[in-house]
Amino acid sequence: MTPRRINLYLISIIFIASFATVLLNYIDSKSVSDSLNAELNTQNTPLLKSVVKEIDGIPTKKPNGNASRERPIQNDQMVVMHRPDWKLDGNFKDHLEELIIIAANGDSKANYIIAMNLRHCYYAPADDIALDKKLEQAYEYSDADIAVDRITERYKYCFGIKLQQRNQFFKYLEIASNRGYVVAQEIMGSITPELFMKSQGYEELERSDFIRKRDNFIDQKVRYIEQAAQNGSIKALAKLSNMNRSQIIGGNGYVKSYAFNQLILEFTQNNEMYNRYSWFQQKLYPQLTPEEIENALAMSEEWLKKIKINGTLYLND
Repeated sequence: MTPRRINLYLISIIFIASFATVLLNYIDSKSVSDSLNAELNTQNTPLLKSVVKEIDGIPTKKPNGNASRERPIQNDQMVVMHRPDWKLDGNFKDHLEELIIIAANGDSKANYIIAMNLRHCYYAPADDIALDKKLEQAYEYSDADIAVDRITERYKYCFGIKLQQRNQFFKYLEIASNRGYVVAQEIMGSITPELFMKSQGYEELERSDFIRKRDNFIDQKVRYIEQAAQNGSIKALAKLSNMNRSQIIGGNGYVKSYAFNQLILEFTQNNEMYNRYSWFQQKLYPQLTPEEIENALAMSEEWLKKIKINGTLYLND
């Protein structure tokens, strides 16, 4: 064999060996990748326990790096609902009569819009004398110009709405809430017992009647918040968590708060909210027994099923 043929023969052997090595590496890499994908797919389940990991020993869902932006909802059956705008152009009185007619025909949104505007006007000066008093107080603020503009704008917007009408915000809000209008139920959750008693004229009741009326309102308020939460309201879940954590509503408050926190972590798309309720979980965790933690997670799973069955989601926008 000539030197030229020997060199060609050696080059051919080297080329074949290199090609075989590359081919084997590709096959091994693909095999490993397919194996990992199969393992991840078998672990992807919709219940809370499937998305729980340990952070400092505390069960909580892994945060989404883009949680503050819109992301696909895990359950295709969930529909993101949007809260309607309630502030109207011009003077509210110009719209009120028509809205009352629409609301009387069973339109929950109209009842909600009336309620929100009347509540907005509840805090507005009722006449020129009240306006001057409010403005005088506002001039004492460090941001007086901004405060004066807001007071004046609200006064103009609500001009002509009588005090008796303004106190009716609760009536319209209650109608919409009783019809299952979630955004109205959310607002019910923000009304304090003090505002309810004062606006509805119950402040002068005898002590026993006062307490009964106030407690009945709190029970009613909690029912509305729970209904809203089971229809996917993040605001309602947060309200329930806070009320239970503060022991405002009795019975296993910390356990229930932990469960509602877990649901917030499941659904929220807001990084700030996620971090806040993760911190609440970390604060609650050492105060609960392992059995209580287990009960809280079981409760959150039951609520999760109800929310997904109802199929709606009201984000904290």
